[in-house]
Amino acid sequence: MTYLKHIRWAVPTLVILALALGVCAFTGAGTPAATAATDPHAGHDHAKVEKKKVDPHAGHDHAPAKADLDDLFADEEEHDEHAGHGHAETKVDDHDDHEGHDHGHVDGDCPEHGIPEAEDALCQPQLMDGLQPGQGLKVRLAATDAAERVGITASHPLVATDRGNPLPGQVVFNRNKLARLSTLVPGVVKQVHAELGAKVKQGQVLAEVATPEIASLRASLQSAQSRSALAEEVYLREKDLLARGISSRQEFQQAEAEQSQALSAVAQLRQQLLDYGISRQDLQAAGSSLPIRAPFTGTLVERSAVTGEAVSAGAALFTIADLDTLWIELSVPESRLLEVHSGAAVSATFSGLPGRSFAGTVFWVAPALDEKTRQLKALAEISNESGLLKGGLFGEVRLVNELKGQALAVPSDALQIIDGASYVFVALERDLFELRRVESGRRDNGSVIITSGLSADDRVVSGQGFALKSEILKSRLGASCADH
Repeated sequence: MTYLKHIRWAVPTLVILALALGVCAFTGAGTPAATAATDPHAGHDHAKVEKKKVDPHAGHDHAPAKADLDDLFADEEEHDEHAGHGHAETKVDDHDDHEGHDHGHVDGDCPEHGIPEAEDALCQPQLMDGLQPGQGLKVRLAATDAAERVGITASHPLVATDRGNPLPGQVVFNRNKLARLSTLVPGVVKQVHAELGAKVKQGQVLAEVATPEIASLRASLQSAQSRSALAEEVYLREKDLLARGISSRQEFQQAEAEQSQALSAVAQLRQQLLDYGISRQDLQAAGSSLPIRAPFTGTLVERSAVTGEAVSAGAALFTIADLDTLWIELSVPESRLLEVHSGAAVSATFSGLPGRSFAGTVFWVAPALDEKTRQLKALAEISNESGLLKGGLFGEVRLVNELKGQALAVPSDALQIIDGASYVFVALERDLFELRRVESGRRDNGSVIITSGLSADDRVVSGQGFALKSEILKSRLGASCADH
């Protein structure tokens, strides 16, 4: 039994061993060792061999092929105007505007232009950003006679005495000193005391109107005053009795309340009469007469009151105006909106008053344009001490220059706009100009107002100024000093 058990394990073991020996014999023929025995390149560097197989041109001289490629572009190089100028370096460094001039700092003179680097607009165009009105940078041309050849001309600016064409205006009454008088209650005009065109004083009675309502209020006021006087006597008596212990506190409080009500009724009737136009000194007067008084000193410019005529509440009886100062209504076009502002000085003239002008000041500008006329309304107050101006008069209004004697006018072509800022070129020498920062105003009739940054002695370039501007623009695009 034991023998059979060992035979069962021995047979599988021998089979497995035989299979293992067969596999080893079969694979031994393809091992690297066997291959090495028959491979003539055994031990060689196969990496190098593989490289030689991939590169079919290994060991060949390709210089002749490059020479042939250069020959294809020989003609192009001969026609390249910038060959040998080193533009490859300029293209690589886009931020170096002036290669070769060492512009990393602004000290010293530019060797190309012969002016300090800190003042050279062509070498240091970035300095334009910090210029204030009146400050500038210099521009040197390549040749002394370059300006004459291009046609650059310069002239002195003209003094600006006003701000352009006149604006239409109409004289109206000063609404701050204008009153239209009427009665608040219906009645009948009893008497008129003022004539049309008369000068009246503040508080002067212009007319009297009889109205039943006034008579009723006056009667009610007198009755209320009588009740108030009686209520006060009762209050004082009850107060004394309470102090002596004869009257009760309840009776005293009742007397006090009745006195307060009586005083309130009197105050209410007084205020009603004052609101209707009755003066304080006339509150105690009897009757139904309601006086119409002037609220301020002025001229009676309108009158509709007629003695014996019945008038309704709110009907206009008189119009009073102060004619010492008047207003002018201006109509301003959209193109001149920036010129009109509160505080602007104006000068008005009228065809019916030749040789005379009237000074004034703008005090109000409308917040919106008129939808129909597309004009901006403005009001100016003018003096009329002479009394010559009349309401409704039409005239011409000029905006007087606030900087009279300082503001100058130059031709429109002289003004150069760069990055939204205003500049002019001022001639210093035949080939030297200054790019001057200025503040400009309105353009009119081929000229433009310069409000600051320029003096009357400056010679401003008015012809071919764009040629100088183009030099500035070229320098900002990266052109070198030599290119200028």
